[in-house]
Amino acid sequence: MASVTSSLPHQPTFFFLYGHGGTGKTFVYRTILARLKELGQVVLVVASSGIAATLLPDASTAHSRFKIPLEIDHASSCNIKKGTPLAQLIIDASLIIWDEAPMVHRLSFEAVDRAFCDIMNVPFAGEHYTPFGGKIVLLGGDFRQTLPIVADAGREESVDASLTRSYLWSFCTILRLSQNMRIIPSSVNERLAFNGMSFIDWTLSIGNGDVGGTSLGLNQPADWIQIPESLIIQNTGAPIQSITSEIYADFSNQFHSASYLTERSIVTPTNSNVTEINSHMLALVPGRGQTYFSSDTLHTDATDPARLEAEYPTEFLNNLSFNGCPEHQIDLKVFTPIMLLRNLNPDIGLCNGTRLMVIYLGHYVIRGVIMGGTFDGKTVAIPRIVLNVNDHRWPFVLKRRQFPIRLCYAMTINKSQGQTLHSVGVYLPKPVFSHGQLYVAISRVKSAAGLRFLILNDDKTPFNHTRNIVYSEAFTDL
Repeated sequence: MASVTSSLPHQPTFFFLYGHGGTGKTFVYRTILARLKELGQVVLVVASSGIAATLLPDASTAHSRFKIPLEIDHASSCNIKKGTPLAQLIIDASLIIWDEAPMVHRLSFEAVDRAFCDIMNVPFAGEHYTPFGGKIVLLGGDFRQTLPIVADAGREESVDASLTRSYLWSFCTILRLSQNMRIIPSSVNERLAFNGMSFIDWTLSIGNGDVGGTSLGLNQPADWIQIPESLIIQNTGAPIQSITSEIYADFSNQFHSASYLTERSIVTPTNSNVTEINSHMLALVPGRGQTYFSSDTLHTDATDPARLEAEYPTEFLNNLSFNGCPEHQIDLKVFTPIMLLRNLNPDIGLCNGTRLMVIYLGHYVIRGVIMGGTFDGKTVAIPRIVLNVNDHRWPFVLKRRQFPIRLCYAMTINKSQGQTLHSVGVYLPKPVFSHGQLYVAISRVKSAAGLRFLILNDDKTPFNHTRNIVYSEAFTDL
């Protein structure tokens, strides 16, 4: 591990642990955490996603721990008042670890910075300013993965949202991890499939945007790449059937096995494709299903709410779908895998992104067994909750009372970030559409043997070329 030392005149307190998937970031966090706890020190551990939080001891999501506003701007601060137990916990902490940092908007880090400076009574500007009020902060992650999600944003806005564009970045000391400890070394035959490269090097070349500009003869731009034939699933004419039978082989005998479901998934760019795959797999599960319908109402500050309710009746609200919000209708069976869409109780592993296998379907509660992570095998209960959805397209806030879950035989590529699986199918009816998505999909597995692609071109025939979007300017300050 090599480091880029800071040019600051004072002792650096802000660090970034930079390494691609499998280089041991989680191991480093755990080692530091164990040593400091042995010395009786207080360490706050957070992650940008719920699934990443479940992989670290005593971790929670950063937004819930630091009370980061959901609607954020350049002047935002966190809702942490001086004199509260949380403020005292931050004061007492000798280290703050924040995993998967690159996926969070830079304004969230700046809001935390303002809050910490206030709590620590450190000037927010001037020659005596110290990042995060002087607290030692260790962020970590991989900028090859997806950048912060910015609604209706283009390339420039997405890159501008990155942590590397924050004023904080000039204070950061970068620590690098380079040796992959997760991916199994490639055999000679496997290297041939990747033009002499190992699977690790091929994966990184995709993440860096170094692979591309192949001679396709199809008038395609340079960001299109060729996927080795050994990774391609042949489409039999029914693409969903083709990829599910490959990834979920022997499903009829293994559908009830938590270990079988834990180690595999299909990833795809859009929620509509996820729904299509999940519906197909649910039909293959024997037994009687259970259907749950949401209760949808609208909340508005309009002067004439009765008129608004007449314009947007309940039937219309039921048909609305939003990212991160459960559907009006959820169909389930016992032994099906589900994913949580909200943080319910991080202390027992119920985070946004946690995967579970259903073992009981009740009217008021669903019971499941957590699959993977620190709480693997733990039986938990999931209640219905009220979710408030505010979308700029509509003049109201949707209040949906529903179980905060969805089936997860398949998941979006963005949702898979942080997962490590043995078998992954990448389903691309259309190419990826954002920075790092193809890299994230590929880097979920430990070896090329566990990775398969089904790629379709416009006329739904098999294709072994796809687009790889990499915003190279996101790496300029690294």
